[in-house]
Order: sequence, then structure tokens, then C-alpha cells
Amino acid sequence: MVRTDTIELISGEYESSLPNILIVDDKRENHRAMESVLSNLNANIYNARSGEGALSLTLRYRFAVVLLDVMMPEMDGYETASLMRINSDTKNTPIIFITAADRDESFENKGYEVGAVDYLFKPIKPHTLRSKVQVFLSLDCQRSILKKTLDAVEKLRRRNQLLLRSVGEGIIGLDKSGTITFSNPAAAKILDYENNELDTMGIMDILYVGDSEQPEVDWVDTPLYQTCMKGDTYHDSLAVFWNCKKRLLPIELTATTIEDDKQFVGIVVAFQDITERKRTEEQLAHLAQYDSLTGLLNRNAFIKQAEQSISRVRRNRQSIALLFLDLDRFKQVNDNLGHEIGDELLKEVASRLKRCIRNGDILSRLGGDEFTIILEPAVSNRSVATVAEKVIKILSEPFNLRGHEIFIGTSIGIAKFPESAFDAEALLRCADIAMYKVKRMERNNYRFFTYEMQKEVMEELELENQLRCAIDKRQFSVKYQLKCCPYQRKIVGLEALLRWELGEGKLIPPSQFIPKAEEMGLILPIGRWVLESVAEQASKWLKEGLISESFPISVNLSMRQLMADDLLDDIRNILNRFGVPASCLELEVTESIMMEDPATTIDILKHVHALGVKLSIDDFGTGYSSLSYLRQMPIDTLKIDRSFIQDIGISTQNETIVKAITALSHNLELKVVAEGVENQQQLAFLKKHKCDFIQGYYFGKPVLPGKMTKVLRKAKGNK
Repeated sequence: MVRTDTIELISGEYESSLPNILIVDDKRENHRAMESVLSNLNANIYNARSGEGALSLTLRYRFAVVLLDVMMPEMDGYETASLMRINSDTKNTPIIFITAADRDESFENKGYEVGAVDYLFKPIKPHTLRSKVQVFLSLDCQRSILKKTLDAVEKLRRRNQLLLRSVGEGIIGLDKSGTITFSNPAAAKILDYENNELDTMGIMDILYVGDSEQPEVDWVDTPLYQTCMKGDTYHDSLAVFWNCKKRLLPIELTATTIEDDKQFVGIVVAFQDITERKRTEEQLAHLAQYDSLTGLLNRNAFIKQAEQSISRVRRNRQSIALLFLDLDRFKQVNDNLGHEIGDELLKEVASRLKRCIRNGDILSRLGGDEFTIILEPAVSNRSVATVAEKVIKILSEPFNLRGHEIFIGTSIGIAKFPESAFDAEALLRCADIAMYKVKRMERNNYRFFTYEMQKEVMEELELENQLRCAIDKRQFSVKYQLKCCPYQRKIVGLEALLRWELGEGKLIPPSQFIPKAEEMGLILPIGRWVLESVAEQASKWLKEGLISESFPISVNLSMRQLMADDLLDDIRNILNRFGVPASCLELEVTESIMMEDPATTIDILKHVHALGVKLSIDDFGTGYSSLSYLRQMPIDTLKIDRSFIQDIGISTQNETIVKAITALSHNLELKVVAEGVENQQQLAFLKKHKCDFIQGYYFGKPVLPGKMTKVLRKAKGNK
């Protein structure tokens, strides 16, 4: 492939990957002669007819060799070579001078002085020309390979240098003696040094390996050196470095060996400051042991502390007491005043509890509004009771939070080791059982655990399990009790009463299972089943003509049923499904339920009453009804609680209450029903004071639908 200079351009294709040869001669025939000899070489051939043309081409291309004729007009070969040597891009380009064979030695020396590397003498032997050019082509090839290698090495070096300088980890290089030979900016920054200030320092200037400021430990005796010397990688997540200001920094480091010809020559250490990580780990460790709100021990830490406490007193043959506290009325505070005030209250409770215990005692918050105290050692029940009384007293005092005066109490269950249990978890369960007993029976008090309590709890658990199965096993039934007019001895209504028979004649009283069903959330499906059963039975009696469309059948409504979102839909759908008019249904709500949330209750009952359903207040006189609320209630009937009726003829005070309720009802244009009437004396008193309706064993016990059907038929004069 041949090209000439810009004066005489010979067209052709040139490959940039091939080496270039430049022939400089003012005679065309010389060009052709050399081209024919060199044409079979794997190279691009360029031609120039003058020194100026040659210089122009060398500025544009890199040549493996230049064949330069010495004798040329205007600018000869010597001058051309001299100018090439001045230019930094061409000063190392190999030049072979071409000259006549009869030139003397002075001319030859002059050529070498201006930069020639060899001579070819005319007439040129083809073999000699080809061989010499081939040598320089090979050298150029090797030079290109070397340059690429060096470029790659330099690129890698720059990249590694950039990586070392930009990486967040500190990196230092050490020689065998422990002298720092290299450090990146991150290393200097972590240790608070200036860039490169670490270089030439010793590793022992920054590595902390003992308990004093600079222990007498040789570099070669450190685990880091010993490990790397064997060719292994050394890792230490608990290392410590001195920084520039002689402050200790927690460091995680990894060290690897530097080898030269498989010989240990040094170490590279990569490290990072783990101060923040250590702080986070400490915070997490704290959170794992302590309650984030109150700063007290949490449940996990409490159990561990309790186990340790048990171990100590077991060795010393002593006892400990565990007090389980559950705050009374805390839920109302949270619901009514918000969780922020609830949280502040818990913190204040924790603060007060700390004032009730000794230094060696253990206080924790298990979660929610539950706290525990371990008294170690517990000398006597009296001393433990004294602490419990102190806690109750201090928590009964008002809390002033954000302008609110808040009153709470606490129920405390107490269990002792070894009397109650032998490990922390069991002891906690025993104290919980005792606390639950207080919660149910009295509140704001304390009780010591007894095994009778545990038996009661087991019975309750069994009751819960049986209650869950009762609906599926159809163990519930509805019995009906008469409501009569005492003057005409006429049946004016019925009350549907839920009964639960476990089998073999074993009856569970409603007072025992209904509160449990309410607590477990089962009262809704049970209550719905009762409504469906009553509606279905009423439909049958209506079709048979045993009752009229205005004949009310009363059904008790629980708090959860009353507050259920789908109450109205349930009532409407059930009545429609069985074709029963709303006037046949009367819903009874206890006075205590009504006063839980009077405003909401009034609103709900108004919607129920709008359906045409009758409403009555059950157990009236046992609660704390407000007459203003009573006036707003859309009710039809008041039912006097049986506790007042039973004492007629015995207690004049109760008789006065019955007369007052009856008079109040009539003044409010309400009907009155007396519950629990069992004898003639009670009946006579109620008739005398104009009680509208009577209900009780005097007229009949609650009976199943089949038996009540017979009673209704008899009342109608049917068989």
C-alpha cells in the first residue's frame, strides 16, 4: 500500500492498524524500485519527494522507519533529519539514510550525528533493504505492544489511585517493619490527620493493643502481623485506633498480605470507623432490654432479672415477691384524652413507682398499662402488703397532666417464690391470676395468689372453650316467661331468656356465661341467634293466632350488640325474613348499659324505636340514671329490679323505692313491669300501688317454646 506526499498523491486504501514506512527521495524511479521490494511487507508505504513533504507527513502519521535520501535539492537528508530530531513527536523515529557507495566516512558520521540509525548504499540490494526494514517493523510492533501495556498499566494505576482516594474506607499500606508506606485520604480523615501525614509513621503509632496508652508490644508479636505473615487474612471487628488527638476510635479492619515473588513483603489494611455503628448497637441493645417510653426494664429483661433473683434467694433459702400491677381506668384516659396524655401518664406512674421500692428491688413495664415489681428478699407477707398498699395509695392520688386532673387506680396480684411457683414465667402467671381476681372483684386493691384462684382460672378457661362450641353443638335454648296484667290476670307479653345446657341436665347460669361471652366477643353471634329464634317462634304463634301483632316479646340487648354498626340492619332483616311486625319485638337495655354513654345510647335507641320496636329499661333502680337522660330516652317501659321486689313486706325502704319508681314511670307516661314476683303479698302490694305488669314465678317459670305454646293456647281457650 503506497501513498505520496501532498504534491503527488497516489490513491489507495491504508489500514491504520498496520505500521507505516516513509520513503523520501526526489527521484520517482527510486521510489518505484524500493516500493517493489517492500510491497510484500505487511505495512503502509508513504512517499515524499522532498524534505518539506517528509516533515509534513511525519506530523500527520507515526512511522516505524523513514528511508531518507541524503542528496535532495532545497532541503537535503541531513537537514530533514535534524528537523525531525527537534520535534518531540518524531525525534525517536528510526531513520535509514540512503546514499551513494562512494561517500567518505565524514559523510557517514554526519548522518549518525543528525540522528540516522543505519545506512543503505546505492545500488541497494533488495534483500538488504527488506531485511533492515523488517527489523524496524518488528521493533515498532514490539514498541506498540509495550506502549499498549504501559498505557493499560497507567490506566489501571490511575483507576486504582482514584478508587483508593474515593473509597470511604481507610486504606494503609505497611512494609514488613510496620512502617506506613501508603495511606489514602479516607484513612487520614478517619484518624484526623492531614493527607499523606500518616505516610512514614509506624502502625504502632495508631494501633491500640492493650489497656495503657502505649503498651510494650512489638509489631511482630501482634495478631495482625502473625496472621498476615502466614499468608492468611486478618479480620478484627473490635479493633481500636488512636486518632491524631489521642482519642480512641472503635475500628473494624481487614488486613491482607502483600507478596513479591511469593515472599511476604508487607500488609494492606482496610479499616472503617464504627463509632456510629457501635452507638446504634448500644441503642438497640438498650431497646432490647428497656421500655422506650418509661426507661424501665421491659418484659424480656424482667424475666432474666427475675430468674437471677430466684437463683440468688434459692441459694440463700430466702423468698421473693412478684407484684403484678394493672392500672384501673387507663383505657378511658387513652380513649377520652388521647394517647399522648396516656403516654405521659405511664411515665408519671413509672416515676411514682420508683419511689415505692428499695434500691435492690426490680421494677419493669411489661407493656400497655402493666407493671411488675420484684421485692428481694421478701421477709413477710405483711412487708409485701405494705409495699402494695403504698403503691395503691400513691397511684390513687390525682395526676395533673396538661390541665387535666386524672384519677386512676391499680389492681395488684402478688405471687411469692417458692410458695407460688419455682421459675420466673410461672411466678408471673400466678401474680397475673391474682391480679385478674382483683380486677374482677373489686379493683384498686391487692391479693396474694392462692391455688384456689388457679382452679377458678382453669374453670374459666374450660368455660371459654365450652362456650365456643356451644353454638355449633346447639346447646343454647330460648325459654319464655309470662308477663301478666295483675288486675285482669291476662297475658300481655313474654320475655325471651337465653339458657345454656351442657348436657346431662347441667345448666350454666346466664350470670356466669353472658359476661364471659361479652368479654370474648361471642355475644354478637349469640345475640343474633336469640333474635332469630324469637322472630321464628313469634312467626309461628302469629300464624296460629296465639298472639297479636302488638303482643311484645322482650329480648335483652348487651352493650356490644347495642353499639354494633349493623344492629339496625340485623333487626330489620330478621323481622322481614320471618314476617314479624316490629311491634312484636321489645328490646331491653339495662340501666347500667344506658349510663355507660348516655348520648350515644339515646341516639341509637331513637333509630331502633323508629323501626317500631318497643324499648324498655331493665333492672331499673340498680344504677345511677339521670332523670334528664331518662326524659330523652325513647322508651316505653321501666322494669323494677327483682332485688326490690323480693324485700316487699321485709324492707320498708325497698317498698318506698318501688312506689317511687312506679309513680315516676306513670308521670313520664311509661308502663311499669315488676320482675321476680313470687308470692301473693308481693302481688297485692304491687296491685295496690298500680304497677302495670307482673313477671315472676308467681305466674310461671320460664319454659321452652313447646310448653309456652300450650300455655298460650289455654289462654286463648284453645286445646
